[in-house]
Amino acid sequence: MSTNYISLQGKFYLAKITAGVAGAMRHIGNVPEFELEIGADVLEHTESKSGMRTTDFTMVQTTSVNFSGQLEEVNKENLKYIVSGTNTDVASEAVTDVSLGTVAAGEEIKLDGYNLSAVTFKDSTVGTPVTLTEDQYTLDAKFGTVTFNDVAGLTMPILASYTNGAVSHTTLASNFSEEYELFFKGINTANGEHMAVRLWRTKKSPETTFPLIHEELGQYAISGQALSDITKQSDPELGLYGHIVSIPAAVAP
Repeated sequence: MSTNYISLQGKFYLAKITAGVAGAMRHIGNVPEFELEIGADVLEHTESKSGMRTTDFTMVQTTSVNFSGQLEEVNKENLKYIVSGTNTDVASEAVTDVSLGTVAAGEEIKLDGYNLSAVTFKDSTVGTPVTLTEDQYTLDAKFGTVTFNDVAGLTMPILASYTNGAVSHTTLASNFSEEYELFFKGINTANGEHMAVRLWRTKKSPETTFPLIHEELGQYAISGQALSDITKQSDPELGLYGHIVSIPAAVAP
């Protein structure tokens, strides 16, 4: 007697939908967990003839297909997807004589940039401002912060000049409208056969957690909903939400 056990591994892809058309697929990296959940609202009718109040009829009113999983690879596009944000490339820029206000020794101040270079500070003495020496401050150029060690005799405010490096910004919870086609290339390691899953339209839920401290490799939870594509209604083989494809081993000619 044959058995059909299943133990799936595979690759997940997202294809952004623009004007109703799915674009190129993007592999989203290692996904240790992913599952689909099918839900339904069911109308139940209870008969009143037998004295037992049994359910004698049910009707499915609405259906839903939801997904949830874990992402491990956090490149720019995955980060944008996880936090429902947008990506912006910020170019390098030189800024001159930006006021830091009145500063005190020991205070750490955030400058407007990262990977800073050509950094100088001066005070506001009229006519001949005093340029601070490097022993008067401690600079963290990578993160763009400065701690002033000695401000005695300086006229406030302190003015900063520097060049910030090019970086990428990803906003938080600012983009909830994007839809993606989801595609899964799977292999059933129990029998060597292959399985595919295709969801025509998916929209990720904005609700997620984004851990900032890790003892091990980070994993980032994602969840969302598959939306129906009524253009597929005329072909029952396609399915309104999508379908699962069982791909048997190729038969040699």
